[in-house]
Amino acid sequence: SSAELHFPRRSIPIIATFYISFPMSLHAFTDGVVALHHGAQRIGGTFGVEIPVTEKHIRKYSKQILLYKCFGLGLLFMWAFVLDSTLGCLLTLGTMTQGVALGLLVRKVLSERSVAGVSRKMLMLNIVATAFRSQSTLVFHGYLPYFGVGEILFPLFDLSVAAMAVYLVVLTYRYSHTYSGDSDSMWVFWVVPLALCVGYLTHANANGNSYTDWMWMSAVWVEAFSMLPQIWMSRAGCNFTGVTSHFVALVFAARLMSTIYWYESYTQLALHQYEWGVGLLSWFYPGYSVLAAHALQMVSMGDFMYFYLTNAASRGSVLAMNGKLDL
Repeated sequence: SSAELHFPRRSIPIIATFYISFPMSLHAFTDGVVALHHGAQRIGGTFGVEIPVTEKHIRKYSKQILLYKCFGLGLLFMWAFVLDSTLGCLLTLGTMTQGVALGLLVRKVLSERSVAGVSRKMLMLNIVATAFRSQSTLVFHGYLPYFGVGEILFPLFDLSVAAMAVYLVVLTYRYSHTYSGDSDSMWVFWVVPLALCVGYLTHANANGNSYTDWMWMSAVWVEAFSMLPQIWMSRAGCNFTGVTSHFVALVFAARLMSTIYWYESYTQLALHQYEWGVGLLSWFYPGYSVLAAHALQMVSMGDFMYFYLTNAASRGSVLAMNGKLDL
């Protein structure tokens, strides 16, 4: 079968990676990365290329590097043994990426005992979006990515992301003396009512259940606005640390995966039958609504990503949207 033909090709690299990686302690892992860094410096010196990262940086951020490494191993494991459709797995990979982003924030807050630069309103909107979406994905399969165990993995990762967001909200109250409340000043109470209205007018009927279809589309629109409070903080002059900047960049990557998936799949939201409040413009209007929500996300984070990538390319701090973007 095709699975048997692809198994050796996929299993060899992942088995090798697990063998090399998991027997190591954090200290041994850090030493291994430092050794690779020294090798890269020698090779770079041969060709006159300077490696800007120092051994001090590697040891300082070893836990972050290990987190990225575990995320990479998770992706490799998914690719080797679980995923069977490149397009169908994008939603699940996007949710995994968002989980890593929140994991970075959790580690930062716990290590620094500070929630400076973290938007509580952003976290709450993400929790609301998951609460709406879960009413659909935990009961029906109409909007779940169709690949193997994807119907199980996506809700599982989605709930894990929400659990981390809830924990971070708790931490914003625990370390309230470090919370940037003055900068987290965007008025967001209009988001949920607007999302519910748009969701009702444009929802599809992939579940065959009007309520859960409505909740799923409402979640799409809540999520479309969810990162605005975090971006607003930078516009309000709040300094972003490196971890916070990476968090926004990873969320952008996650939403980009979702955008690609729905750009290719929005026609699947075609209405099975007409009903009031659905498909006001055309049969594919629910798909257009999803694309519009994702386009809003890309635009809202686009300027931040421009400064983020410019900063990364220049290897320094730049003035980003009235705040310091520190990588």
